[in-house]
Amino acid sequence: MQNLLTEKNSIYLPLILVPIHMTVRYTYQKIISYLLRNKKNNRKIAESSFYCLQYFALTTMANTLRKRNNLTWNNLQSLYAEKLPNNNSFTTLHAIYLMGEVSVYISALIFLCFETRKNYADFFMTLFHHVVTVSIIIFAYPYGNYNYSVAVAFMHDIADVILEFSKTLVYLEYMIISKLTFVIFAISFIVPRVFIQPNYLIMPFWNGKMDAILKEMDEGVNLLVAYTKEERTYAPILLSIIYVLSCLWSVIILQMVVRMFQPKQWSDIREDEKSKQD
Repeated sequence: MQNLLTEKNSIYLPLILVPIHMTVRYTYQKIISYLLRNKKNNRKIAESSFYCLQYFALTTMANTLRKRNNLTWNNLQSLYAEKLPNNNSFTTLHAIYLMGEVSVYISALIFLCFETRKNYADFFMTLFHHVVTVSIIIFAYPYGNYNYSVAVAFMHDIADVILEFSKTLVYLEYMIISKLTFVIFAISFIVPRVFIQPNYLIMPFWNGKMDAILKEMDEGVNLLVAYTKEERTYAPILLSIIYVLSCLWSVIILQMVVRMFQPKQWSDIREDEKSKQD
């Protein structure tokens, strides 16, 4: 196992992790659905509770890496430090976490076609988001952009923990507390993804801030070696696609927050009638 978790060979980890993840997920959801077979939304509870546990585990690993590398939204020096000569930040935890993320999204792409969420209005948007997210991590990995991948994934996963917890509460019919957790989710989604993400992860590629910080950290650094032409082209484009999707989802989230304070029953506006009956 030690040889597998090197910087070069860990790219093959999903070959092991995807089938393990799919088996664990299938077994968990079958057990929960059976235990809650008398509840109306037993399948949805099984799906959302698994997502919640999954994203909690990923967020815990990401937060460990974030603290270890001092990754904060106002500390771009730490974000770029791994690109300086002889300053590789790769660890075994990076391999497990990032390839775990890839495995989770590959598994999600497969399950998404069979679970109750396949009837959501934003199904294809979610599908596209999963593909782009996997592309970002896979593209960044060979170039050693581990901090960037951790920052992107952490910013997304932490909100998803709260979302799936909130949805589980809704399906269990704890409506009052679910509204509170959904408001917390809305804040944790919109603030990082819409306001922090462009300034922290995207714009420095284009406005010269990234190069200025790299030069400040090491005057002799070769900027085109630190970040190649391919990285400077594809990374901001892929991140911008994620940003646009985040903005579209933010509109849906705000609509749902408004609906929470209306007299009619509160529900996920992405669900069609077929999904509500599953």
